[in-house]
Amino acid sequence: MNIQELLFDDGAIWFFGIAAIATLLFILTIAMLFMGGDGGFDADTGDASDGAFKVLSFQGIVGFSMGWGWGGLAAFRNLEFTWAQSALFGLAIGTAFLWILWLGFKAMHDLTGDGNIDASDAIGAEGTVTITIPAEGRGRVSVVVRDRQRQFKAVSNGKAVASRTAIRVIASRGDGTLEVEPA
Repeated sequence: MNIQELLFDDGAIWFFGIAAIATLLFILTIAMLFMGGDGGFDADTGDASDGAFKVLSFQGIVGFSMGWGWGGLAAFRNLEFTWAQSALFGLAIGTAFLWILWLGFKAMHDLTGDGNIDASDAIGAEGTVTITIPAEGRGRVSVVVRDRQRQFKAVSNGKAVASRTAIRVIASRGDGTLEVEPA
C-alpha cells in the first residue's frame, strides 16, 4: 500500500488531516517553548484554576486531536475497523491523551506550595529577638519553623526583651503574632 492509499483514500484523510494539523501545532508549541514564548497561547494568570479548565486548553485540544487522528488512522488501517469504529477508537485514544495531560498538570500543581507558615507551627520553637520587644508593645523575633528561618511579630508577658536575646515561643495569636519568653 503506497502513501496515497494509506493516508488519503477511503476516509483516512479525516484522521490523517486532523492528526497532521494537530502534530504541526504541537511541534510549533514546543518550538515556541524553547524560544521563550508562551508555548500554547495560554497566558498563565497565576490563579490556581481547576484542572478541567487547564485540560480544555490549547494544549488539551491539540493533544486530543493528535490522539484522535493518529489512533483513528491506526485502527482504520491496521485493525481494519470501519470508519465509525475507528472514530470511536480515536475518541478513546484522544481521551487517554487528555487524561495523561491532566495527570501532568496535577503533578506540576502538587509540586507547588505557597510558602506560608502558620504562626501556631512555631509554638515550642526557640529563636532570637531581632527587634527589641517593649514591655507594652511588639517587637520582632527570628524563629526556625519547618527548616526555614522566619520573622514574626512578637510580644512578651509584660517584660521588655532586648535584641539578640534567646527566646522560646509559648503561644500564637490569631493575627500571627507570637507570645514569647526568654529561653
